[in-house]
Amino acid sequence: MPQSDTPLPRQPVRPFLVSVKHVIDITPALRRICFTSPLLADYPDVSGGAHIKIMMAHGEQTVPVLPTLTDKGPRWLVPEDKPLIRTFSVRAFRRNACEIDIDFALHADSGPATRFAQQAQEGDVLAISGPGGPHPMLQPARHYYMAGDLTALPAISAMIEDMPADSDGHIALLVPTSDAIQDLPVPDKVTLTWVIGNSADSDKLTVPFLQHSMENINSYFWFGGEENIVVPLRNHVRRNMEVARTAIYAVPYWRDGKDEDAYHQNRHTVMDS
Repeated sequence: MPQSDTPLPRQPVRPFLVSVKHVIDITPALRRICFTSPLLADYPDVSGGAHIKIMMAHGEQTVPVLPTLTDKGPRWLVPEDKPLIRTFSVRAFRRNACEIDIDFALHADSGPATRFAQQAQEGDVLAISGPGGPHPMLQPARHYYMAGDLTALPAISAMIEDMPADSDGHIALLVPTSDAIQDLPVPDKVTLTWVIGNSADSDKLTVPFLQHSMENINSYFWFGGEENIVVPLRNHVRRNMEVARTAIYAVPYWRDGKDEDAYHQNRHTVMDS
């Protein structure tokens, strides 16, 4: 995988429609949907784990209404036309085949993205944005330390596939049931721990994770998922290990009891704290 010393800037991409090509259940908790569109032939270079916005139709809409790009971001001429928007990770991108894979966690709360995934059939349509986040998502390092829950599993899985064979480190994943565990191809010197539990069980992941010996030189730290996983790990790495911010990716995707819309402003407050 090509890598650079610093994240590369992204050029704005007007959201466009993609359609479901096929659906695969990776585990009972995770459904992979392959989307296709001829426009993916000109999609920006994107590494696995990059985040994108998906836009879903609502109400009487049969397809999502696409926005106009402005210097302040996407805008809808009629505010009520704005689709339902959620953030997801790119699991894989195949330019030559004009395909992009997105893994959907099948939450019990049955939000709009879960409903879309549960009902998805060939030909169903949604819109996607251009990719965001560091490029590449997996930054060059010798030591990798990663943690997350089911929502972070697609990004971590994609980055594992890009890790150099001589990497070392530790990865911990919190999943709701044992049948959500996957056989991931981690390098020989990277340990992978699966923890069974829900968001209330974050301590079952964070406490043992922090007991691991971790290097702060030539290392990359990646934490994603529910806030109570991300924040204590990020704080330890920043404050106790004094790791540079550029070597840390720590994004709380969600907080128990709030949907993405309700958590949006809280997320930025947490990330800036």
